[in-house]
Amino acid sequence: MQAMAWQARATALAPAGMVVPAALATTLLARLRTGKPLPALSALSAVTTRDLLVLLGANDALPWVDGARYCAPHPQAPNLWMPTHLEPALPVDLVQTNLLARAGSSPVLLWHAPELLLPLAAAQALTPSLLDWLAGKLA
Repeated sequence: MQAMAWQARATALAPAGMVVPAALATTLLARLRTGKPLPALSALSAVTTRDLLVLLGANDALPWVDGARYCAPHPQAPNLWMPTHLEPALPVDLVQTNLLARAGSSPVLLWHAPELLLPLAAAQALTPSLLDWLAGKLA
């Protein structure tokens, strides 16, 4: 994939997800296991790569971890998720159309560092057993 040119957003989007590097994932997962009651936990869903943990959920349901970055769908391209403080320099509707065709599913997260295109359709609701599994995979 060629590098995407990014520009700062005039106003950040309200977070609807968080992106955590694997190095911080164990801290986040431990906090989730001990601090969230089951109904609040199930309000979040997760998808992972070898290097990142992505949590999706309402802004007020997202936990805080130092070093986490936040993402949200673009208002004019709702199947294209991106950092809350950046947007592509190209028209987002064209970027969304192109990336959805490449990914074969929607929605997708377009991330800047590390550069990544991640389908979000496979995100799974968080449960205690999924937290344990993620902790083992991301440790």
